[in-house]
Amino acid sequence: MNQNIITISLPTPFPVGDVNVYLIRGEKLTLVDCGPKTPEAWKIFREKLAENGLAEKDIEQVIFTHYHPDHVGLYAYFKSPVPSVLASLEEIPYLSQQKEFFVHRNRFYDGFYKKMGMPEEAVRFEYMKLKKYLEFSAVVHATPALYEGEEVPGLPGWTMMKTPGHSPDHLSLFHEESGIMIGGDFLLQRISSNALIEPPLITETERPKPLLQYRNSLKTAAGLPIDVILPGHGLPISNSSELIKERLAQQNSRAHALWEMLSSEKTAYELSKLLFPGIYQKEPGLTLSETVGHLDLLEEEGRILAKDLHGIIYYKRAEGA
Repeated sequence: MNQNIITISLPTPFPVGDVNVYLIRGEKLTLVDCGPKTPEAWKIFREKLAENGLAEKDIEQVIFTHYHPDHVGLYAYFKSPVPSVLASLEEIPYLSQQKEFFVHRNRFYDGFYKKMGMPEEAVRFEYMKLKKYLEFSAVVHATPALYEGEEVPGLPGWTMMKTPGHSPDHLSLFHEESGIMIGGDFLLQRISSNALIEPPLITETERPKPLLQYRNSLKTAAGLPIDVILPGHGLPISNSSELIKERLAQQNSRAHALWEMLSSEKTAYELSKLLFPGIYQKEPGLTLSETVGHLDLLEEEGRILAKDLHGIIYYKRAEGA
């Protein structure tokens, strides 16, 4: 492994388990991701810094792969502002928790959940969960200085790649000479990254289709000379090409399973109950995102049709599909 990269694993309160954050020794000592806002994670983070002869004040730059609390929240404990916090334009509304954007986001989810047939009690439960997650996050004011394909300031040889899908703002860092990619939640060894439904930008109206975005990101990465991916969770990935093929095949298989369930018209929520009978009540938003993502794939392939009936969307097989 590159001696200029230090891996620190931190505990999280989430089912995914520990999160990996990375320190890169470049022209600037750069921290990629932070971990969740918990006293336990902060204690371990400081201990690991000390083991490497470092302290919080030595960190000159922070980059976030995406806005999720387990990758951002620990920043709230930093006693003094880090000199440089870099982000892509897509990350800014999420990291800064812009009030206008969050109002827009809630309005989007209100309409989306209704269209997908989610009952009111499930909607309320999902909003409660989203509010709870924010307790582990942090408000971050970053400078939007990361652009697709450009070298990362302070890190010679490292470039930023947009890798949307798991989240709309997701980015990865790639060092072509060494073949190292720091991938956040772009690709994980033991579990598949969920392509979560998110709102469009305030200036746009069309709903993003994250699973289709994610498949494009996976296919782009498959064509790169990646030797190892340092992920946000779990061990380094040295078989990324094979794993990408496996993930794409799994998505195709799940989409086909959904198609087989459409012997009669159904809403996305009805399908999520059939696809995830054991967890849809505990994870209504997550399971609905997974279901709608694969319905988007089937619709793109021309295998299903969607129709709006009194404000609720119903899906059915396309004739001849």
